[in-house]
Amino acid sequence: MQTMQRQAHIPEEAVWQIPVRAAHHDEPRVLVADDDLDATRALCLALEDADFSVRAVHTGLDAVTLARKWRPGVVLLDLMMPLGDGWEAAEAIRALDLSMMLIAHTGRTCPDDRARAQRTGFNGYFIKPTEPERMIHVMRTYFATYEPHRAREC
Repeated sequence: MQTMQRQAHIPEEAVWQIPVRAAHHDEPRVLVADDDLDATRALCLALEDADFSVRAVHTGLDAVTLARKWRPGVVLLDLMMPLGDGWEAAEAIRALDLSMMLIAHTGRTCPDDRARAQRTGFNGYFIKPTEPERMIHVMRTYFATYEPHRAREC
């Protein structure tokens, strides 16, 4: 019962900062890292329907490996995964690229977890279940922050 009361006082989401995107790719790439296969599949479908290029992994180690190789703009990380939790993965990914947007997507509702996520370098925190439209809006804002340099006509 105490958990239910605690959840009622904690906002379902927090976005602390939307970083300025680096120009890695023209396509809006999103990496989803979550060990809940059904939830991951549903979220990936919603993101693909919103015209994002999406890849999914199910461990923290795989999230870091794919982030290094594929260079997504946004990485959604569950905090409790095998082979490296979301905090560990976020630290490693943040060391790769300061311009990637890292979003915790978790069932953890403790204010200490949210504070730890912010200290670790996450840009946002969404508590499951989340309406995909909320995350999509944040991601679209992020992807709109970069304007490719165009050659000026003389």
